Amino acid sequence: MLTTAALCVLWGVLLWGALLSLRAAAAARVLDRRRRRAPAPAPAPATAPHVVLLVPALREQELLGEVVRAAAGLSYPPGLLHVVVVTTEREERERQAVVERLPALAAELVTAGPREAAARLTGVVPSGRAAETARLTRASADPAGTLRAALDAVPTTREVAAKLLPGIAAEHPGVGVHHLHYRDEGAKSSQLVHAVERLPGLLPPEATPAFTYVGLYDADSQPDLDTLTHLAAAVSREGAPAPDLVQQLPLQLRRPHAARRGPGDLVLRAHALADLRRRAGVEAYRIMARRRVRAARLPAGVRAVAEPVVYGVGAGLFVRHDTLVSIGMYEEPVDDLLVGYKLSSAGAVMEVLPVFNLVDRYSGAAALGKAYALVAHGSLAGCRRLLTDPVLRAFGPRNTVVLVKEGLDTLWWFAGPAVVTAAAGVLLALGAHGPLLVWAAAAGAYTVLHARWCVRRARRWLAAHRGADARAEPPGGPPDPLLYPAFLLQPLLHWAGPVRHLARVLRGRPAVSGKTER
Repeated sequence: MLTTAALCVLWGVLLWGALLSLRAAAAARVLDRRRRRAPAPAPAPATAPHVVLLVPALREQELLGEVVRAAAGLSYPPGLLHVVVVTTEREERERQAVVERLPALAAELVTAGPREAAARLTGVVPSGRAAETARLTRASADPAGTLRAALDAVPTTREVAAKLLPGIAAEHPGVGVHHLHYRDEGAKSSQLVHAVERLPGLLPPEATPAFTYVGLYDADSQPDLDTLTHLAAAVSREGAPAPDLVQQLPLQLRRPHAARRGPGDLVLRAHALADLRRRAGVEAYRIMARRRVRAARLPAGVRAVAEPVVYGVGAGLFVRHDTLVSIGMYEEPVDDLLVGYKLSSAGAVMEVLPVFNLVDRYSGAAALGKAYALVAHGSLAGCRRLLTDPVLRAFGPRNTVVLVKEGLDTLWWFAGPAVVTAAAGVLLALGAHGPLLVWAAAAGAYTVLHARWCVRRARRWLAAHRGADARAEPPGGPPDPLLYPAFLLQPLLHWAGPVRHLARVLRGRPAVSGKTER
């Protein structure tokens, strides 16, 4: 009995992974076909929506110019594109706190090793400068003075924006380029809400909320040049309702400035490649499936059960302005996840774009673990909202279905790896070595096929991307053969988020929050 149960768990997990891979391949083919069709005609100013691109910025001195130029340079009719950079007072408060403890921090850097010293400067200086700042401080006869000079030499993001944005506005006279500064407490979601609340004063009167889309790009974003052309085509289909949400998939295929060669870096490269299956097989596939369910004209109850839940991925997430305001905009702790939950509960119309947003992958395991811990915290917060929010509960059965699906999904994320480990342990303890070896061989073969698909897909999508790709990965040559075994570690990296979140909760520490440094 135990042997059968353990084998059911192991084969069920493997078959689910294979199903996700098949879904990813199917969704990728659909996106490729849409992209290869005759190019969408340039949107006519009279029929294209206004588009607002929000760029929240915290310690983004090195990347801000790249993303704002990329956003302002997207192909779109003059007068319809508005780029809004949102800096935050939090950066300056945190810098002042560092200055107050600077002698102690400098002493810690001197006694730490090179990698540990650079890690301790995460969140103190831009990530691309951390290693060099740590090296100079450790080698100095006056570590505190050297560190203070390094900090003073780095302007704040607000100062960079004030100097940079007028020049970019002059380069793109048909684009509205704006700078807002958020002075209150709060993290990224609060910056975004601050910006959305001030859009009526920034946009022209003809930018009606019912046909204005608010998009989000992080500072490491490099969207395809044709992004807004495809967006206009997706929201202007004759006879179809204007979608509430339009998703552009982010591809973590750019090497971050802070990355350092080594075994850990190889594992993170494999993570970025493996992430392609999730982007295509979960986000894109679910949006496409919602369209198919909606087109089938099923009874309301059946449709509520059949429609997949869409998460929403922040970098490249576009939401219609009136819809965004109606659902309460962005919320802490995770700006995008709750948007997806709420719109799934509301039965929103959704689309996915066939072009991509190239973003930096993670440069360190600690940053990746923090990102997953933040999402784990957001998943639990989202389930609580679905359970208790009277506005969401008003959606009735649809909200209940979303709650059940996401509750089970979150439960498996937290407990699944432990269940799989226990199942393998049961087979070992019972002496069922043969069935376990067969499963392990099948899992190894699947991992190789999965890795090969991800590598080929990355190359294909990078080749199709029209936009900045100076730091794109993987390189054009053959991939490092060690990438393939590195794929075996991906479930553990994914599980690091729930483990880290639970560890903090059990120790009575606050949940993970704040910026994830790449």
